[in-house]
Amino acid sequence: MIDPYYKSLDKNLYLLHGDTMELLPQFDHQFDMVFADPPYFLSNNGLSIQSGKIVSVNKGAWDKSHGFDYVNDFNRKWLSLVREKMKDDATIWISGTMHNIFSVGQILTELGFKILNVITWEKTNPPPNFSCRFFTHSSEQIIWARKHEKVPHYFNYDLMKELNDDKQMKDVWKLPAIAPWEKSCGKHPTQKPLSVLTRLILASTKPNAWILDPFSGSSTTGIAANLANRRFLGIDQETEFLEISIKRKQEIENEKTAELYRQKIAGFITKEQFSTFVHQEISDTGIKVALGFCRSDNVKKSKSSTVFYFHAIEGNNKVKEFPIGILEAQKLILYSGGRGRPNQFTGLMADIQSVELKHKSDIKGKENSETEFYYEVTLKDSFEESETLKGVINLSVLFEKIDEKNRKLFQQYLPALATWENVLKSITAVGVA
Repeated sequence: MIDPYYKSLDKNLYLLHGDTMELLPQFDHQFDMVFADPPYFLSNNGLSIQSGKIVSVNKGAWDKSHGFDYVNDFNRKWLSLVREKMKDDATIWISGTMHNIFSVGQILTELGFKILNVITWEKTNPPPNFSCRFFTHSSEQIIWARKHEKVPHYFNYDLMKELNDDKQMKDVWKLPAIAPWEKSCGKHPTQKPLSVLTRLILASTKPNAWILDPFSGSSTTGIAANLANRRFLGIDQETEFLEISIKRKQEIENEKTAELYRQKIAGFITKEQFSTFVHQEISDTGIKVALGFCRSDNVKKSKSSTVFYFHAIEGNNKVKEFPIGILEAQKLILYSGGRGRPNQFTGLMADIQSVELKHKSDIKGKENSETEFYYEVTLKDSFEESETLKGVINLSVLFEKIDEKNRKLFQQYLPALATWENVLKSITAVGVA
């Protein structure tokens, strides 16, 4: 058992002191997400400009490169250890520059990760080019990868789209570098801004998720996680930076300060949007249910199945934007109806294990279907039948306090999302469609 260097009063932020290579093998906890800002190996006695002054780029002995083999071996070791601490559906974000990011990408592929995106973070206020012999360095890369090639990951597509003026968010993020108010408890030489960490945390985790940072520094990852109602474990060798981390956590234990910081974090359309979203998430943490259409004559045959297929197309046979929330669902409930008959729950329910998009050619028995793409829902076990879940559906109750998009999807017999509470309430109003 490892004694933490620090454990917050609310038990949402833990810090370990020591070498991450030595500490990771000593505990068994697995995480929903990892963010890592490993050494960039750019301390080469070069010069840069900060606040109008010429400064050295050297960060410390931990940031010095000892050649390509050394960098690759270092990245292979820590990534292998971190991989063992990730849940099967977890994702990892790794920041870097040209000094280390190519090595990281190579090792990720070597270890079996699936790279999802390479985010380019374009800084709105980068330091100027000192030598005037090449373009100004104004960006960093952040690789996003999931643990397994085939196991689906979580992505809050809808929120990212909302933050981007209702358009799909691209892999170039224009966000400011660290602001002075983020250094109120002390300085770290490679501190990341809360705007970047907040966005990637909200994009890839659910409320109460556990997040690991194996090179936590002054714990920007942890502060962003706690402000977003997520939990955090950070590891660092330097007590100076761990003490800064503690002070930063103690700052946001004051709810007024936490709320002020949420309003200051860049990347949101309004100052209140971050807080509004977090509070909405807290109120929506009940069981979420995927609703699947099943023809009446197929209900009996579906009982023994451990796989269910959603049509994944629009009228023009293009794949619908995904996810639409189905990855958040814990249960699948089947309904039938249509063609003049009221929609009604069949009583069949099952726990969801995974959801994967597939072409008809990869699905036995659907090779000749008119539908090109399906979502294959793998269940933890076959359907259970419940008399409680039988009855005519009241649509206005089923989708109460749920976005209109899910109602429209349901009416097109496409996968839709509801809450367990609304499902039960909607059946009580028998005969009202």
